[in-house]
Amino acid sequence: METDFRKRINGFVRSMTKDYTPTANREKIIHDPIWGSVVFHPWEVRLIDSPLFQRLRSINQVGLAESTYPAARHSRFEHSLGTAAVASRMTECLLDRAKKRKELQHIVGEEEVLLLRLAGLLHDLGHGPYSHLSEAIYGRMPEFDELRRTVLEQTGQDITPSPHEILSYLIVVSDAFVSFFLRQIRFPGIRTRKQAEALLQRAANLIVGAVNVNEKGEKLSFLTGILNGNFDADKLDYTQRDSYTAGIALTYGVERFLLKLDLCKTETDGQTDYRLAIGEDALSTVEELIFNRSMLYHYMYRHQKVLAAEAQMRDAVYALVQAKRITHPCDFLFLTNQDLGLLYKSRIQPFTAFGAKGKTLASLYDAFGRRSLSKRAFLLTPQNFSEYAEGEESADFPAGVTAYIEFLRRCTTEEYIEERQRIAERIADAYRKQGREPDFDAFDLSVSFQPMLKTALHLTVTDKHGEAVDASPVIEGIREWTDTLNRSKWRGYLFVAPHVDRVLAGEVFREYLKERCAGDQIPLYPADGSDDIFC
Repeated sequence: METDFRKRINGFVRSMTKDYTPTANREKIIHDPIWGSVVFHPWEVRLIDSPLFQRLRSINQVGLAESTYPAARHSRFEHSLGTAAVASRMTECLLDRAKKRKELQHIVGEEEVLLLRLAGLLHDLGHGPYSHLSEAIYGRMPEFDELRRTVLEQTGQDITPSPHEILSYLIVVSDAFVSFFLRQIRFPGIRTRKQAEALLQRAANLIVGAVNVNEKGEKLSFLTGILNGNFDADKLDYTQRDSYTAGIALTYGVERFLLKLDLCKTETDGQTDYRLAIGEDALSTVEELIFNRSMLYHYMYRHQKVLAAEAQMRDAVYALVQAKRITHPCDFLFLTNQDLGLLYKSRIQPFTAFGAKGKTLASLYDAFGRRSLSKRAFLLTPQNFSEYAEGEESADFPAGVTAYIEFLRRCTTEEYIEERQRIAERIADAYRKQGREPDFDAFDLSVSFQPMLKTALHLTVTDKHGEAVDASPVIEGIREWTDTLNRSKWRGYLFVAPHVDRVLAGEVFREYLKERCAGDQIPLYPADGSDDIFC
């Protein structure tokens, strides 16, 4: 399996780089609405100009958010440029601090600045069409399980990379990319293949959240924190960029945050670790960042119309798998948003195995052009929890609702379709009792019970001397008010196609959910205590 994946990844990289001849020999200034004018080095321009990187121009950053926020049409291309820019600024701020503290001067140098810029540019190469939408499909394909285990074994660390990060990792460490990088990019100081492999391995580790160590055996957690942490460059960029393009007025003191970044030397089990930290006098900025990210999730990523449209698109993407137009997770790498549309020009009915008739590939995709999008039939809010929590007295989610959220989070695509089939049959029975003939199937409805956003806040705080201080009371206070806010804004939905009776469907699902929460339906997955980490 590993060999098959590596063969496919190498084939993808070669196909995207074989005819590319870089010409850039000078630095380039790119003007960005978020981070201003950013200077890119010649080696970066050669990477940016490559078809491998240019492919990101045709991959939406925020999936189908543009269905609700028309201006949110930016791509992974400009996001990757922004991530590199802010990662560079974060590292340069730490470099300035290290120059003033002798014990840190061997930890941060210009090499680390270049490494973070490189990793920032490369971190999203593994994304497929519509970003996280296609990731939700290929990340659940059987072939991906072994791949995930392989990457975890290679890093040897307890990490939880997302599917696209795993693909990015494999691209960056692939033989084909190492050859391309060494021959065409001409990174400063890299002369041999061994040097290129070592550098790209370090960059790939940062992408999946693994920690590198230096020649002294000291852990460099701060590097990982800059690219894959609570307040990393990736999140700093998309929080600003996504809210800007959506027209959502969210601002925070990013300049103050950057100036207050710090390095903190710690000892754990006899091993020295250098962690990314924040000055104790800048915790209010941390609060702003967390609040803004929470609002962005509620206003944009989890807007009911965005969730409804994305549920339909997930079905459409899965239809390509069922129709054998896509047969392997790596197939998504060869596709962009525009390429994906070409695969739907067919009258094939992909869901007949699930009892759905009349739905062709063309009709599934054309629904978006016709704006024939699903509508809300049922809404669950914390104010309604008492209906599903008989005898429970808790400020948290009712056990039954929590279990249902967990089921939807962990079930396979096939199990999710089976659940929708059960709901559809209940609604069909209600139709028949009214003397009406059901004209819908499981693919005319979707359930969206997203995990509650929980502030899994891991933050090292330092005083003015760079020494770690106990800020747990403040951090716990931030966590509590954020979780309270997120709980109050949580929503669960049932969406149905326009031709389905929304009132009747909502009433039926309400009763069905009560049975689910009472444990009268098929077994639910137990909650495993994991948080939906967004900070």
